[in-house]
Amino acid sequence: MNNYRLMFVDDHPLIIEGMVNIAKEVPDIQVIATARNGLDALKKISLIADQLDLVIFDYSMPLMDGKQFLYQLNQLNLNLRKMLLTTIEEPTIFESMLQDGLDGIVLKMAPVTEILQTAKFLIDNPQSSVIGTEVKQLTARKQTPLTTQDSRILTLIAQGYHVKEIAKKLSYSERTIKYHLTEIYQKLGAANRAQAVAIAVSHNWINF
Repeated sequence: MNNYRLMFVDDHPLIIEGMVNIAKEVPDIQVIATARNGLDALKKISLIADQLDLVIFDYSMPLMDGKQFLYQLNQLNLNLRKMLLTTIEEPTIFESMLQDGLDGIVLKMAPVTEILQTAKFLIDNPQSSVIGTEVKQLTARKQTPLTTQDSRILTLIAQGYHVKEIAKKLSYSERTIKYHLTEIYQKLGAANRAQAVAIAVSHNWINF
């Protein structure tokens, strides 16, 4: 049986305590060290790097944020996997950190089983990266094909307004609104208003 040797870095003691206690229940996982901030973590890592397989860290921390911590960790040039466990929901930050050598991202709202499975997968598959389920859903929500104007029109449609009412609300002609609706259908691959609303709502592209 492989032993998966982890380090948790988080400024919330309850998060650290919770993860450590859960990890203790998993026979093949060992928590080698914990730290409350990136600076403390870097000091510890430099001393115990040969005992670690994976560092799991938060983004919002004192002294340095997760991106800065990742940069400093990379400067040590260690054979370690790096996983972000966070509450932030910013795909642009995620993309930037993945380009900078981050190996995995999981949101803290994810089930603990997913967090630990992701940790194990990253260690077992050193050439792979993993983006958690919630992160994928978040990224999909951010990648809407709708413009701001499209979203406003489709939201009003979803709220039960007719074209004439929407035109008056947005100070457009009915013809312009119909043109926008045709474009929206094409972008979403929808046949009609009801289908367009259903697609947009299912992806969280509009809220009403």
